[in-house]
Amino acid sequence: MRLFFRKKKAPELTGVEEAKKWINSDVLSLEKLRGKVVLLDFWTYSCVNCIRTLPALKDIWEKYKNKRFVIIGVHTPEFEFEKEIGNVKFAVKKHGIKYPVVNDPDRKNWNNYGDSYWPRAALINAEGEVIFDHIGEGGYDEIEKKIIEELVRLNEIDEESINNINDEMKQYDKSLSKETYLGTLRTKGFNSRVVCKPGTCNEYIDIGRYEKDKVNLQGQWNPDKEFIEFEGKDGYIALKFYASEVNLVLSGIGTAEILLDGAPLNKKNAGKDIYFLGKKSYVKVEGDDMYNLVNNKGDYIEGILKIIPFKRMKAYVFSFG
Repeated sequence: MRLFFRKKKAPELTGVEEAKKWINSDVLSLEKLRGKVVLLDFWTYSCVNCIRTLPALKDIWEKYKNKRFVIIGVHTPEFEFEKEIGNVKFAVKKHGIKYPVVNDPDRKNWNNYGDSYWPRAALINAEGEVIFDHIGEGGYDEIEKKIIEELVRLNEIDEESINNINDEMKQYDKSLSKETYLGTLRTKGFNSRVVCKPGTCNEYIDIGRYEKDKVNLQGQWNPDKEFIEFEGKDGYIALKFYASEVNLVLSGIGTAEILLDGAPLNKKNAGKDIYFLGKKSYVKVEGDDMYNLVNNKGDYIEGILKIIPFKRMKAYVFSFG
């Protein structure tokens, strides 16, 4: 979604003056970059919508990095674990990002730019004015056209020599499952009964009623504002969904078994983070990240996904594609 407004002075980057907050770059400021076209990309590494924008951003970077142009990925965490610079560095390396990235754990620049959504892109001209603002996936053909216009104006490129990004418009089924949070701050509740014992009320019993985008819990789970954490010996998370892809942000170190409609995943519907051992399907959790559990190769399906956790596994949010 493009936002329409008159040109305005771009707020200076604040709270990121320490070198340790920067990846792939020394400390940058908009004042130092005056005379260049700057694309600020507000993102976070466990956001599936942000991850989907990376191929277009990397392509733009490779085309114009030797011109008076720079991309700055302003990493703006949604969850506490995303504030850690070590996690951000790992994600930058994992996704092959070569342009400058700055970690903004306190969301100072997110707030200064009036952001509310991930991802968000702000294009700044050589005079330090925001000239284009875009929310969400897609739109990178428009963004590149604006970059071209500015670089042509600066006599950096010949407009006729540029081939635009083919930004294919994705058509999503309106019935596609919506992001489903598990932490108390944003959860819509669970299809489970809670059993209270002396000193605690964290034993969940799956009531057996499955509704799309409503989570069913079984076993001992400790709720937190951002996540639920498994504490028992036997239990699971179950979710009825409609999508082609299912992702889940997880934290911890261990292996969780994954079932779809009561059966292991197979090579047709398994996500990229699934591995097989014997006849069973698993995800190996090796830290705080988004894990791709189901990928039905573009075909939408309705099903019940079940995750059998390991002790102290934390689950944050489901996302879909």
